[in-house]
Amino acid sequence: MTGTEKILRHIADRASGEAAQIMEKAREEAARLEEKAKAEREEILAEAEKQGAALLEETRERSEVTAAAYKRRTLLATRGALIKEALEKAWDDILALPDPEYFAFLYAQLDKQDLGREGRLCLNAKDLERRPADFEAKIAEAAARQNGQLVLAGFPADIAGGFILQYGGVEENCSLEAIFESESDVLKDAVRAVLFED
Repeated sequence: MTGTEKILRHIADRASGEAAQIMEKAREEAARLEEKAKAEREEILAEAEKQGAALLEETRERSEVTAAAYKRRTLLATRGALIKEALEKAWDDILALPDPEYFAFLYAQLDKQDLGREGRLCLNAKDLERRPADFEAKIAEAAARQNGQLVLAGFPADIAGGFILQYGGVEENCSLEAIFESESDVLKDAVRAVLFED
């Protein structure tokens, strides 16, 4: 299991407790709405009995379909909101990691990159200030393992977290924003699997 997978699993585990409460409220709301639809259906059925058996059957089916569709839409909307909330929490949790864990996460992301060139790594202002004393040495070692050279840029990047690699005029965006965007479907599927395993 990779560091990212561990972090996602940890975040998803924390979020699943909150998700259970939210899902319970959604189920209660869906049940309430189903009861309301049932009461409305019964009222419609009583009137329809006066108008004939054919009209009664048509109305009953339409009412059941409407109630079922509304229940499905409510549950789908709730699931979508939970997934979005879990991803936002994952984002916040990564940014709030203690320095050793946060920089371990950055080193893991750095090892996934093609570092076999000469370039520089840019951090945001906050990360520049809190970086470990051996940060420059570690990024240089990571690049050296791929026959490259990497130094820390002396200016901050305009990103929330993560880093940007610069090679001449070319930039590789390894910011958290870019990671979450490029892995959006994978992250959503991972959260969905944890929160809604049936």
